[in-house]
Amino acid sequence: SKKIPEDRNIFAPMGSFSLAQALFLLALPTLEIVLGREAVGRDASISSGIFFEITSDLSKYSVIHSSGSGDSVLFEGSAIAVFAGGKWNAHDTGRIRDDDTVAPLVLLGSRNISGIDPVLGNYTGIALTWNATAEGVPFVTTFQNFVSGEDVLFKAEFPQGATETSPVRLANASHESVLCNWPAFTESPVLPGILSWEGSFVHPKISEASRGATGGPTVFYEATGKTTIIAGPWGGNFKSFSAGDSTAFDGSPALWAAGTAGTIRSLPKGYTQGLLLHYGEGGITETLGEWGTSLKESRPSKGKKVPDLTLKKVGYQTDNGAGYCFCEESNCSAVLINELQSLDQLGVPMGYISFQGAGASSGRGTAAPWCVYLWGPHGGLGKRYPMPLDQFHEAVGVPLQLYAPYFCPGSPYFNGTSTGKQWNMVSSDTTLPGCGDYAFEDVAPDQSREFYDWFFASGKEVGMFSFEPDFMNQNYNCVPDFIETTDQAHKWQMGMADAALAANVTVQWCYATPTDVLAAVDMPAVTNFRVSNDYCYGRSWDIGTSSMLVWALGAAPSKDTLWTTDNHHYEVPGCDWTPDHETPGAELHVVLALMSTGPVGISDKLNSTNAALLSRALSPASSILLSPLKPATTVNSAFVSAISESQGPKGVVYVTHGLGPSWMFISFKLTEKFGVPPSDFYPALPGKRRVVARIFDGGVGCVDGEDALASGCVMDGMEGDVTLELPASDFSNTTGGTEYRPAVSTVWSECPNHWILLGELSKYVALSDKRFSSLECLESGVSTNVTGSVGEKVELWALQPVAAGDGSTQLIVKKKNVVIGRNGSERIVFESG
Repeated sequence: SKKIPEDRNIFAPMGSFSLAQALFLLALPTLEIVLGREAVGRDASISSGIFFEITSDLSKYSVIHSSGSGDSVLFEGSAIAVFAGGKWNAHDTGRIRDDDTVAPLVLLGSRNISGIDPVLGNYTGIALTWNATAEGVPFVTTFQNFVSGEDVLFKAEFPQGATETSPVRLANASHESVLCNWPAFTESPVLPGILSWEGSFVHPKISEASRGATGGPTVFYEATGKTTIIAGPWGGNFKSFSAGDSTAFDGSPALWAAGTAGTIRSLPKGYTQGLLLHYGEGGITETLGEWGTSLKESRPSKGKKVPDLTLKKVGYQTDNGAGYCFCEESNCSAVLINELQSLDQLGVPMGYISFQGAGASSGRGTAAPWCVYLWGPHGGLGKRYPMPLDQFHEAVGVPLQLYAPYFCPGSPYFNGTSTGKQWNMVSSDTTLPGCGDYAFEDVAPDQSREFYDWFFASGKEVGMFSFEPDFMNQNYNCVPDFIETTDQAHKWQMGMADAALAANVTVQWCYATPTDVLAAVDMPAVTNFRVSNDYCYGRSWDIGTSSMLVWALGAAPSKDTLWTTDNHHYEVPGCDWTPDHETPGAELHVVLALMSTGPVGISDKLNSTNAALLSRALSPASSILLSPLKPATTVNSAFVSAISESQGPKGVVYVTHGLGPSWMFISFKLTEKFGVPPSDFYPALPGKRRVVARIFDGGVGCVDGEDALASGCVMDGMEGDVTLELPASDFSNTTGGTEYRPAVSTVWSECPNHWILLGELSKYVALSDKRFSSLECLESGVSTNVTGSVGEKVELWALQPVAAGDGSTQLIVKKKNVVIGRNGSERIVFESG
């Protein structure tokens, strides 16, 4: 290599520096870089997987996929730019305009780097140090190629911070823009598929990348659905992340140019923007799970969550669309007490009540919807709820989940008139995009922990165990103090989450965006996120793709409240009747809420609950939900079919799994039969073992002692490109919602000894880990530990292999009736002989 000649004019005037900045620059190594366009950065030890390389003149960079068949370019780009000192500072690759709106980004030094990341492993890479000449501050860009071939990490670091960094405020950029391009990819020649998430309820976007501060990670995948790249933030600062506006600094189109939000006015010393590309060959679901596992492991809390009663037991809710959301009775306290007593008499006792009436307001003048003027524990229930909350809690006999999305303007919490202390506040700005209807106040970040310590103590005094703030999207994007700083939103959220953890209160965030889910990886008390629209408006069954991101990041997706019948077509104020509220849809909503692994919250009116339907989802005596191991998510083939000629489902198909392994496919709105390919199974099918399947019927289709296949108890799984065929839905009465009746198809894999434990066929999840604490394949049988309430009766089923005369293996149905003993667990063995 040789030094760049002086006539190259790469060293533009650096501007003025503080003493600290000058000392930092003097410590840099001498610049050594090779002239020309040959690529640098690849580690020879990376024989397969992905790596990043950049030409030695820094004019172009690429992400390469290396495999046994050669190398292919996954992404390409060239922009290296940062907005600081009131204008863009960019490396000149011939794209800088001939005006003063862009200042030179001058290269000061480069060095090879290597090390070990505690989660991602060994890496090599290059660090480039620049002078952002508009302000004269150092700016460091690095890339790290990991020896595993699975990850590439990019960092943009600001050792001395930066000021005037908002292109939104100072350069009339879009509200979705970013303040740094490193990297900015313009195209992906071989990854045409795109999946991302954006906005409230972690809403999915198919075939396009998300945008702005309400956006999140992006999935890129090729036509077979195998090669997959997850691109997203890494290393913290999640609430300052923006998915970008699909352009580079100069306005040219960009496929993926995410980074730090362009609304932020300044960056503190040491601020770092991290972006990670994770590669996998196991399909979208598997690769997303790998990425999430790594991200969780990289955080101090490891993404762990505390136990949450709302995820363990069925509850009663009063959310939007609920039978008593807008209670018009003179004594609504008594109405809810009677409802819970009635459910107890039906044999489906509730584990808790989510009491949204506690201090919620439908609006005060121009205030934000559902804002709280005075919270229920502080006397803000209103005249229709005459019973104080502590007495109400004692009367219903179950703990309370309480609700407070934000506070109405003029709330006494911030003027000291009723709380004994005047808390400082931040206010929304209704002139910001999407905020016209959202005038509200929140506690100031510096007092967030202290405020919520006091707030939650008030709630616990009246029986609160769980807390639901709402409109998390607006709670960030409508507050200037949050969107214009790197840390204030995080401080406000952490104050709430840490106070909840200290008080043993669990939290559900509703109306949240992808960055809220990312930020909550550091918050053990924030256990679940709403991923559906309100039940009130219909389509709250649309949860499969939103659930993927929430699951990957270690939280539980939450489907909104539901009815177990059509409730005699009761009209909830403001809620138009939709076909999925008809009787066939009632079963669908129960199934999906259970399979989400999130809260199952019913909200029928008095004497309108279908106890038999609900009992298929739980252990009635204890209210414990018999849920699967993983949330139900959209099958991979649904995404692949969007960009290829492969056959995806013509309707909705979600997949989850239980012990065994066993898999549950939930299908509805299918206009034709669908053959499930092996790639739709997660986790993957185990080798060449036999699988059998059946469609849920409550267990009535199996008879003890009969041939399982001949009697129709189960069907054999198919070999080849299709493992299981799902039935077409019933479209005979779409007004009556017949297409919403779900088919729950369960697939079981055999033990090495060919026994198959089917489990509890009267439940939607036949092998739930909440019912079975273990499952063991024996030398000539299978055993399991069954848990439940003392005296509870559990009906178990298994299939015994028996050699047939023609050399094949018959499967004979075996049944055992179990009564749970005093220790709450029974070991059951099925064996030959």
